[in-house]
Amino acid sequence: MKKFFKIIFVRLGVLFLPIIFSGCASFELETFPEKAEIYEAEEKIGETPYRFEQFSGERKFTLKKSGYVEKELTISSLGEKDSNIKLEKVKKTTLNTVPTDVRVIRTRDSVELGRTSLSLPLFKPEVVVLEKEGYKSYPLTLEPNQTYRIDMEPLEGFKSVYFLTTPSGAEISDRSVGDIISKTPSLVSAQEGTEFEFNLKGYQPSFYMINKRSPDRVFVELIPVPKVTIDSLFGAEIFGAAGGEKLGGVPYTELIKEVRAFEIKKSGYYPKTVTVSPESPSDIFVKLEPIPIKRIVTSPEGAIVARIGQNEVLGIAPINILAGSERLIEISLDGYAKRVIGIGPDSPDEITIELQPLAKDRLVLEGIQNATFEIY
Repeated sequence: MKKFFKIIFVRLGVLFLPIIFSGCASFELETFPEKAEIYEAEEKIGETPYRFEQFSGERKFTLKKSGYVEKELTISSLGEKDSNIKLEKVKKTTLNTVPTDVRVIRTRDSVELGRTSLSLPLFKPEVVVLEKEGYKSYPLTLEPNQTYRIDMEPLEGFKSVYFLTTPSGAEISDRSVGDIISKTPSLVSAQEGTEFEFNLKGYQPSFYMINKRSPDRVFVELIPVPKVTIDSLFGAEIFGAAGGEKLGGVPYTELIKEVRAFEIKKSGYYPKTVTVSPESPSDIFVKLEPIPIKRIVTSPEGAIVARIGQNEVLGIAPINILAGSERLIEISLDGYAKRVIGIGPDSPDEITIELQPLAKDRLVLEGIQNATFEIY
């Protein structure tokens, strides 16, 4: 009886052996293109084409190849034995938002991927959060080679306004901080009471304050900055007022955003200051007044005409001198007593100075101690 059970055991073993191995199957995994790396539980196990045995259940693989989108694959022991996978090339994942300039933060490491509008070459899905001041955060999973358009939702107490200007392209800035936010046309969200400034070269600044009653779309018409042309006598030059730098010659054209002062100068004429504003005429002619010229004649001729103390020699008499203001000049000639005279705008046009010879026994000291003074 003991022997009988052994025989049955052996026979049973023979009978069950095929049953145990009947759960094993051969599989083949191929990809186009080939040489894709195969990972299982983050461990590389081979490259395509890949053949393997699977007894039961499921196996999960990730296929990776440079320049292609990662592919996750589940193979069941009861499924098809041959798998041929076509890998998708990495192109661009495009993300557009309203408004623009939204920060795109990758969730797994808090790295900023950029600001919208944004194009990314993704080889696998990325979980991100969209963030912008004045708007609610927006979680999003970006799939490779997809295009997204997201409308951001303003926070409570904020209002979104779509700004348009004529012409377009104006910079929008928050007047309280001065930061440039965007360019028109643009959707902007801000707290009520925020004032915005619109700037475009060649145009006057314009302003708008967001409030509860602000419409969803606000149109701002920009006014060109007035051009003013300043003209004067030929050869006159334009300077910034109060000793400013030279700006150019006449005629001189300038964009006038605010009140400005200019000084016009020409040799032989009194300088003149002119103030212009955006409301000024487009053409302004500045009339300059000539500085009076006085002719100094001496008897005898040939006397030296100089500033007092002879610090600057003006010339030899007869000589013409500009008399824009009251001034003292010194007249000297060897052998004659020095003369100091005062001239000004109201002096005669020609002044004759009679020089007196020095006595032979008269001591001549330095300076003007032996000079006589006269005012004309």
